[in-house]
Amino acid sequence: MKTFIIAATVLILNFYTSSYCQEITRKMHNEIEYDFKNDRLFKDSTVTKFGKSKVQKSNIGGIFISPMAGVSFPLGKFATFSNSGIQYGLKAEIAYSRLYPFIFGFIYEYQKNKGNADFTTVNFLTQFDTKITSIGGSLDIILNKYLKSDFTTPILTLEIKYSKVNRIISPATSLPDLTRDESLLMYTAGIGFTIYVFDLFTKYSYAKDYTNLSFQLRFHFPVIKF
Repeated sequence: MKTFIIAATVLILNFYTSSYCQEITRKMHNEIEYDFKNDRLFKDSTVTKFGKSKVQKSNIGGIFISPMAGVSFPLGKFATFSNSGIQYGLKAEIAYSRLYPFIFGFIYEYQKNKGNADFTTVNFLTQFDTKITSIGGSLDIILNKYLKSDFTTPILTLEIKYSKVNRIISPATSLPDLTRDESLLMYTAGIGFTIYVFDLFTKYSYAKDYTNLSFQLRFHFPVIKF
């Protein structure tokens, strides 16, 4: 019975989410849809009492919560002592047709990378975990305004985050050039595609000794509609 309730809840949420997201996407795209046959912008209009056409734009939007999960692959120096690790987080987004094609957001991310076998063996370690917690802002640019696609929605994403790094080392020992705790800024750029209500992203994050490449899956859950 519990399994049935969970499955039913997921189906209802997916239906509501997809319907609302598709409505916003459709209306936003109608704002810039081009009618090549008549060589003019295609928009809904009404005739005024003077016999002239008056353009009526629909301005809709909403606030979304976007859970995210993925895998992070260390690059450069980060790769010399860490393996790939899990990554998850949450993003609050505001989408509004007046801001199209831009979507602004606030992001929280967490990732954990375990030490690779060579590094832990050489340094006689039983545990070497690197945990990175990040908060910051994001800007998504919906590229359908520039790249027409009926199958999917390509998205360019840019992020700047404040990241706090914490290392769990066992047994406790001093390692040259490696600090246990550190804070720094992380700059991220990525490209993604929307399929149904899901976003698939590839993101490159630059953060000095913690630069990494990640692959993420996220979906949008509407909270407020306006």
